[in-house]
Amino acid sequence: MMVDTVFLLPGQGGYTPGLFAGDDSPEVREVLDTADRIAAEFGRGGVSHLLTHTDAPSAADLVRSDSFALQLAVFTAAVGSFRIARRRHTPDVVVGHSMGEIAALTVAGAFSTADGARLVCHRSEALLAHCPSEGGMVALDLPTGRAAHLVGAVADRRLAVAVSNAPRQTVVAGPDEAVAVVARLAAALGAQATRLNAPFPFHSPMLAVAAEAFGEAITGIRQHPLRAAVYSPVAGGYLQDDTDLKALLVRQLTTPVRFMAAVRELHADGAQRFVECGRAGLSGLVRRSVPEVDTTRTAEARGAGATPAPETGATPVPAPAATPTPVGTGPVASGVSVLDELRELYASVLGYPVEVITGDADLEADLGIDSLKRAEMLGKVSAHFGLGESAVDGRFVAQPTLADLAALIAEVRGGAAPVARATPAPAVTATPTPVGTGPVASGVSVLDELRELYASVLGYPVEVITGDADLEADLGIDSLKRAEMLGKVSAHFGLGESAVDGRFVAQPTLADLADLITAVQPSAR
Repeated sequence: MMVDTVFLLPGQGGYTPGLFAGDDSPEVREVLDTADRIAAEFGRGGVSHLLTHTDAPSAADLVRSDSFALQLAVFTAAVGSFRIARRRHTPDVVVGHSMGEIAALTVAGAFSTADGARLVCHRSEALLAHCPSEGGMVALDLPTGRAAHLVGAVADRRLAVAVSNAPRQTVVAGPDEAVAVVARLAAALGAQATRLNAPFPFHSPMLAVAAEAFGEAITGIRQHPLRAAVYSPVAGGYLQDDTDLKALLVRQLTTPVRFMAAVRELHADGAQRFVECGRAGLSGLVRRSVPEVDTTRTAEARGAGATPAPETGATPVPAPAATPTPVGTGPVASGVSVLDELRELYASVLGYPVEVITGDADLEADLGIDSLKRAEMLGKVSAHFGLGESAVDGRFVAQPTLADLAALIAEVRGGAAPVARATPAPAVTATPTPVGTGPVASGVSVLDELRELYASVLGYPVEVITGDADLEADLGIDSLKRAEMLGKVSAHFGLGESAVDGRFVAQPTLADLADLITAVQPSAR
């Protein structure tokens, strides 16, 4: 089918305190009232206050204190934001990210708003009752293939690639200990690894029992014909009226989300405008996955090829004027703190989920923002907050965290919105690998010797260097580095002129190289 406009409905990360503050429209009020009514059916308090009061608990607070309310608030935010987005655009296709699939199916007519909320509540109850508590999720700045290789290296069946978001953003879910190992391995490879503020290890085998309980609980909910096209990143295609959508939602708990593939297929079908219903960072993921498309968030327009306007939520943000704006007159959304605006802006430009950008994360050490990128971002910060020449002050570039930068902006602006520090993201440190010196002990296979040699020279943990890992695609060893390594391999195994043979450099994996070494030098066994 031909597609022009795609609406994206967020899952985790889609909740923002006070998202609908100041919006008294009947269509949003109806969603809020419905969510409160369904929460009461389950013996729970309503969630409308979370989305209408800017001083409501943060997502991090709700993860710790009330994940049930958080999940229902995420759904309500997505459906309400869809209704706001529909004021300006008409979608050709609706896509839900993770739990956002329930909201996508609801706005497409497969379920009533009340039943959509019931699906979320049953899902939350199943997770609370049956999900092990020691699980979590980590976002890796790695392609899916390389992230999958790390998961394989850890060898824990409960660990899985959960979400493929963008060319270099993959989320892994599983037991806390295994997730921590993956984070350390990624850090050893020089990749950013950030623990997500997720209440459960979504899209992993750890949720199998919860998924079964969820399926049993929703048998009485009725599925209706779709009134709009829906593309599922879990099913990997368009959904039909004869698709068992409840079964899909059950399967989704343990099945990976292929968001990047969905975006690229829709782009191939002609999609040129992606409208994010909310502000969870999906727009940034789209821009990292496909070129030259319009990305818009709720009640905010962005044109392809233009400098991205700051993403600050439901209120449109005017484009910066050519003449510097006087200090203190830049756009600050009502009820949104300077820190929250900075987090949104950095997430939008860098393509990170907004929950990754915490106030106390070190911009360079934790987020990988080097001095050049920091200077570029300060230009955008200056335009967004109307700082003018104030931003030239060396104090701005010297601030190590967004919380520090927010405090300085508030000081310079003199009366900006209050600054609130976010919970710091746990630091991920690499476990140093001892550097090897010469051949390993006799009796070790050629492959194991190769793994030890490559690990010692490259500084990788040896468990990352598996026999079937593609040297270039999985381990990032380019042709020049491969040639350098072959010199060391030749010296180590005494191959002499044999290593000049072009077959050596052509071997894609260490297992293939080990086989060739054994064939050429039988004594290497």
